[in-house]
Amino acid sequence: MERLADQLVAEVQTILSRTGADKAHLVGHSLDGVVIAQAIAGGRLDGMVDTVITLGSPFGGSPWAGLLPFVEIVRALRPGSPLLQRLASAPVPDGVRWLAVTAALDIIVPGLRSVPTHAEVETITFGDVGHLGLLVSRQVISYIAAALSARESAIAAGPSMRLLPSAS
Repeated sequence: MERLADQLVAEVQTILSRTGADKAHLVGHSLDGVVIAQAIAGGRLDGMVDTVITLGSPFGGSPWAGLLPFVEIVRALRPGSPLLQRLASAPVPDGVRWLAVTAALDIIVPGLRSVPTHAEVETITFGDVGHLGLLVSRQVISYIAAALSARESAIAAGPSMRLLPSAS
């Protein structure tokens, strides 16, 4: 997990350098959301991230993680694992908006297991998709595009414009 988080940090730094952008928006599905959380919890992305959107990421563990106990990265996704406990206690850095997208039909990361425990997280659940459906659902993609577009508009408008929380 650390190696993946290191790779993410390096990629974000490269993209920011190449584009001249001040901050990045990060979107991660399943394990990728946990990798984002790992990099953020380690402080390695401080000041580089504006918005995090996670889709079906197993912050509360996955009931399927016990099926492959010999794979280290899968063991880390068991409910209550040391990694997930550490990520649960890590605060979201100031200025980072975190949106957690869950799927009512997700059997890989069911229910609220895909919601980080930070108080600062906004959550939306889509009722007509499962774990992989989060990647292809037009409704989910439209929500992500709208959330990022609204965030960009608010940043461009300056401090006088206020974003309203997303509907759950």
